[in-house]
Amino acid sequence: MNEEKIGNVIMDLSFYKGTDEYSDGESVEDRLLDIVKGDVPVSERLAQGSDWAELYHLSDIRKNILSWADMDKGSKALEIGSGCGAVTGILCEKCGSVTCIDLSKKRSTINAYRNKDYDNLRIMVGNFEDIELDEKFDVITLIGVFEYSIYYISSDDPFVDMLKKCRGLLNEGGKLYIAIENKYGMKYFAGACEDHTGRPFDGIEGYHGVERVRTFSGYALNNMLKAAGFSGIEFRYPVPDYKMPLEIYSDDRLPAPGDITTRSPNYDRPRMDSFDEVKVLDQICADGLFPDFANSFLVTASNGGEKPENGCLYAKFNTLRAPEYRVDTRIVLENGKLYAVKTPACKEAVGHIDSIQKNASESAGVYKSVKTPGVERRGDELYFEFINGIPFDQDCIDYSSASVDEICADLKSHLDMLLGDIKDENRCGFEMTKEFSGFFGEEVIPVGIPAYRKMNADMIFSNFLKTPGGIVCIDPEWFFEFPVPEDFIRYRVYRAVFETHTNIAWKIKTRQEFASLMGIDISLADIYDRMENTFQKRIAGKGLSAEKIAEYRKSFRRLDEFTAEREGLIERIRVLDSENAELKRVTVELQAYIEKLKKAIKNPLFAAKWIAQKAKKK
Repeated sequence: MNEEKIGNVIMDLSFYKGTDEYSDGESVEDRLLDIVKGDVPVSERLAQGSDWAELYHLSDIRKNILSWADMDKGSKALEIGSGCGAVTGILCEKCGSVTCIDLSKKRSTINAYRNKDYDNLRIMVGNFEDIELDEKFDVITLIGVFEYSIYYISSDDPFVDMLKKCRGLLNEGGKLYIAIENKYGMKYFAGACEDHTGRPFDGIEGYHGVERVRTFSGYALNNMLKAAGFSGIEFRYPVPDYKMPLEIYSDDRLPAPGDITTRSPNYDRPRMDSFDEVKVLDQICADGLFPDFANSFLVTASNGGEKPENGCLYAKFNTLRAPEYRVDTRIVLENGKLYAVKTPACKEAVGHIDSIQKNASESAGVYKSVKTPGVERRGDELYFEFINGIPFDQDCIDYSSASVDEICADLKSHLDMLLGDIKDENRCGFEMTKEFSGFFGEEVIPVGIPAYRKMNADMIFSNFLKTPGGIVCIDPEWFFEFPVPEDFIRYRVYRAVFETHTNIAWKIKTRQEFASLMGIDISLADIYDRMENTFQKRIAGKGLSAEKIAEYRKSFRRLDEFTAEREGLIERIRVLDSENAELKRVTVELQAYIEKLKKAIKNPLFAAKWIAQKAKKK
C-alpha cells in the first residue's frame, strides 16, 4: 500500500493518479502549506493578513458548521472532499475515527500537517468514485462538496447518485451532513456574485453556459434526498453562510425581524448593493420566508429513522475571541424542555464557564425587579432555563430606518428603564482600581462620577427579554465587582447600536459623536472608546477578531450610488453638449463675421452698407 505519514496522520495514496484535479492555484496552496507547517499560530497569522484564501481554508470559524452537532465518541466518520482540513479537526474531536477523501494531494498534505496531532485520522487521496471503501460509517459529510458532484460521479444524474452512494456507505441510522449555498440566497438578489462562477445572478438565472457546478433550492434538495432513500431530513440555516457561520438557525428556531442586523459580507470580490439587505430580511422573516431565502443550507439526513425529538435548535459561536473566552451558546430541546446551553469551545474556555456560573449567581442580587434564569452545571456546560420573551432590541422602534433623533430618544428611554432597576446599594462614586485598569486600561477618569460597584457591564438590549412576568437578564457574562462608570455602561450600548445599524453611520461619522448626542461628554466619550477597544482586544487576544476580519471584506457599492453617478454623468454630458452647441454657434457667427470683414476690406461699397446696417440695429 502506498502511504505517507505526517505526525500521527496516515495519507493513503493508493488511488492517487499523480496529478491534482482541483486547485486554488499552486502558489496559494504552497503558501497555505507553509503557514500550517510554520511556528506562528494560524490564528495570529490570520490576524495579520487580508487574503480570502487563507481565511477561508484556515479559519476556525469553518468548524462551527459541525461543532454544534452531537456525535457519538465511538462513531466512524467519512469526510468527502476534505480539502485543507477546515472541518476535519472538529470531526476528529467528536468521533472515534475519521476517514477523509480528497482529489488533491497538496490539499491533503495541508490537512495532515494541520491535524497531525490526531491519532484517529486517515486521509485517502483520489476521486471518491474510484476509492474502494470496505467499511460503513455513522457520519458522512459533504461540506461545500455536493455542488461539485459532477466531478466525482459519472452518470446522467450525478447529484442523486452521489446521495445514493453516500447512503450505501452509511450504517443504519447513520447521518449525512450537507452544507451548500442556497441557489436563491438573499445575498444573490442583493447583488453578490454567484460564489462558484463569480458572475452576478448566475444561479438565479439557471446557470446557463455553466457545466461543472450547481446549487439548489431547499425544495430541490429535499426531493433529491428523498429520491435517494433518506429520511428524517432536517434543514438548518447558517448565518451569514455555511463558509463562515457565526449563527445557525433551524426550522424550529427561525430568525425574527431584527435578529439579523448586518448585510452578508463579501470576502472574495467587490459587489453591488442592490437594496438594503437587512430591511428586506426583516420583511422576509416577518412573513415566514427565511428558509427560502437563507444564504446557505446545512441539511442533516438519516439512513432510516425519523427527525429526532431532541436536539439543537439554534447555535451562536464566539469564534472571534481569544481561546480563554470562547464560549458558544446553543438552544437545545431535551425531553420536551428548552435550555440555553453555554459550552466551552475549547479547553482554555472552561475557566470562563466557571466565571459565567458565578456571575449568574451574583447578578441576581443587583436588580430590584429584573430577574435572571436558573442555571444547572453539567460537566463543563451550563444549562440555563430557557426564557420566552421579546428581546429589548426588538421592542424598540425600527432603528434601521428611524431618524437619529428618534433612535436617541427611544434608546435612552429603554436604557433608563434598565439602569433605573439597579439597587441603590450598588451605586457609588468612581474610583480607579487595579481590576478596572486590568480590563479597561490606564485611563484618567474623574473620581467620584456616578458608577456601580457590582454591575453587569454588558447592558446591550439583546441580553434582556420582556416577558409577562417582567424583564429577564439572560446573559450575565461580564459582571464586575469593582466600580465601573455609569456613562461607560451607557456608551457600550450606544456603540453597539451605532455599529449595528448602518443608517446611523451614514449620517454620523463617529461613535463618539453619536454618544455625545446621547448626552455623554465628548472628552469622556473618547476615553470610553479607548476603554472599549482595550476590552475588546483583551477578549480577542492575538487572534482573528471581529475588527480584524472586517479588513478581509471587499467593498460594497450601493445601486443608488451607481444610479447617482450615472445621472451625474448624463447631466454632465448634457451640459457639455449644450456648451458644445453654444461653442459651435459662436464659431459659426465668428466665421461669418470674418468673411464679411474680408469682403468689406475689398469692397468699400459693401463696407458702407454693412456699417449702416449695424448702426441701424443699434
